[in-house]
Amino acid sequence: MLNDSSLIQTFTPGQWLFHTGDPGEFAYLVEEGEVVITLEGEEGLTPLAIYGPGSLFGEMALIDNLPRSAGALTLSHGMVRLISRDQLNHRMEQSDPILRVFLTGLMNNMRKTLKRLTKEGAHSEEPQAEPALKELLQEAADEAVRLSASHKPTKADPCEDPLSPQLSLPPPQAIDNKEGRDLISALKLDGVPLVSSVETDSFKGALYQLDLEQALEVAIKESQLRLFYQPIIESSTGRLGGFEALVRWFHPTRGMISPAEFIPVAERSGLIVEMTRWIVGVASDALVGLRDRLLSHPTLCEHVSEGLFVSVNFSSRDFLDESLMAHVYETLAAHHLPANSLKIEITESVLMSSPEQVSDVLSACKERGASVAIDDFGTGYSSLSYLQSMPADTLKIDQAFIRPMHQDDRQMALVESIIHLAKRLNMTTVAEGVETEADVDALVALHC
Repeated sequence: MLNDSSLIQTFTPGQWLFHTGDPGEFAYLVEEGEVVITLEGEEGLTPLAIYGPGSLFGEMALIDNLPRSAGALTLSHGMVRLISRDQLNHRMEQSDPILRVFLTGLMNNMRKTLKRLTKEGAHSEEPQAEPALKELLQEAADEAVRLSASHKPTKADPCEDPLSPQLSLPPPQAIDNKEGRDLISALKLDGVPLVSSVETDSFKGALYQLDLEQALEVAIKESQLRLFYQPIIESSTGRLGGFEALVRWFHPTRGMISPAEFIPVAERSGLIVEMTRWIVGVASDALVGLRDRLLSHPTLCEHVSEGLFVSVNFSSRDFLDESLMAHVYETLAAHHLPANSLKIEITESVLMSSPEQVSDVLSACKERGASVAIDDFGTGYSSLSYLQSMPADTLKIDQAFIRPMHQDDRQMALVESIIHLAKRLNMTTVAEGVETEADVDALVALHC
């Protein structure tokens, strides 16, 4: 499993991970050992629930942004994985609004009930008060586990400052062994409920995604990412018109990690914005070098367009970052590249995620001279309604249509229809996955 220690915390018996009233900056996934959640009052500590391997705690303060309602004391040697507020917020922003309401409501109800029952237990001589509180906490904990397990991340479904420096973790408050043993011994742990662990597959999936996310953050900082450049050829002249920058991740121990695996993680975590900044900078360097070498070459210059450009893929997260596009144009200016040197590539899913916001940003880019391409056209929503209003000037035909067009007349008809549609809308078409002379001849004949 990928490993980076920035959000892993080990502990020994008798350490406080946090106290009642502390700000909630992290939630905790228990990988090893046990932690007891306790109420801290004038009369001492009241244990509420024990969390063992495979369980999650501390999420309430992250979801409702309120101070800790209880403390967390370690009972043994162990290890927890920390989930930061930013990591949660990026995911909450992309979750279903109704789910967010349910989670927030659940947290509020748990806090209110906890406060009421704790107060009743403190002033009541009835022995039923404490068991009632424990039963309630067990039910609430089981419900939280059920909700967290309802989404089962897999390796393919994982990817504020989206790329903060090393997070400053609150160190556990260590005490000497004797005091720790005395503190634990004084707790009445008989009958304290052991919180059910998250479903095994879901827990392992969550750990895998956190590992991948943390490793990706390191990869961006330590230059483990590489760009490859795929040529885009003008079919009418055969000249090199530009190239598309494709990001690849070469992990020091795992080798190359597929973009299908790490791009979704980058988008969910918000790291995609920093990644796009990096891609634009490196691709701009490459474009300057290629322009200098190719356009000044006595023979090669005849086979290269003077308007040589680079295409970069942008995600919906990129368009939510107000400073990113300003950074893009600052980068182009610093490299003495005209705005039309950059072609912004977006997928149909990006268009449909926030149509108005994306359209506004793209319109501003077009005004500054950038070109906009709709990538993988025909494989997403394929809604024709956005084509008339979206400021795009290029349609990229997905290779899923190009590869079989010689074997299936219907596929050829679809390719021809897309090219004809683009022409009527004054848009350029780019075919992906062109690998043979037969592909080239067919597309030239269709005026792609």
